[in-house]
Amino acid sequence: MGTILQTASAYPFHLDGSLCPLLNHAEMLAAFYAEESLRHGIKNFCKRTNWPGKPAVSFAVNPEKLQELLLSLFNSPAARASLRRLSVAGRVAYLDNAIWQWVAVVNPALSQRVAAICHEVKGKLFMKTEVLPPWLAAFQTETPDAEVVTQLAYVVLAFAMLQPDDRYRLGEAFLAVFPDYAEKFGA
Repeated sequence: MGTILQTASAYPFHLDGSLCPLLNHAEMLAAFYAEESLRHGIKNFCKRTNWPGKPAVSFAVNPEKLQELLLSLFNSPAARASLRRLSVAGRVAYLDNAIWQWVAVVNPALSQRVAAICHEVKGKLFMKTEVLPPWLAAFQTETPDAEVVTQLAYVVLAFAMLQPDDRYRLGEAFLAVFPDYAEKFGA
């Protein structure tokens, strides 16, 4: 395993960092939370929770304001920690879950392929780190288009959030096959 991500300053590879460049886009964060129940939960969280640097919010949160709040939320380690606690309690979806649900909608075939290299624990999927490198190598031989590779990058980042002890192995395995994403991962 390489060490390129161990010195990264961006989340999810540095738990106290701001979002990695690939995730640091308000429109994309909003797309991950586009499903009604996810959007409702995250909107309520943003309205009711304070964090350092939070933009002012009125009673009504329009889509543009929600995007601004999501960008602020996920770039704040304190806000992410609050969201993670509520997510563990089942009250709102954390970003990893929102990404997973998003990819299941936009690319169900990719979602199913990734699920095949995961194991389930208490209703949650966890990626098998030892299976990922050969799976990625085989995936690359299919010469997937750039959009699918980016979707897979989002999925790897989601599992890096879900499995913080494995975050470097997951990210490094992806970058070994798709090195052009190093900067997007914050390396």
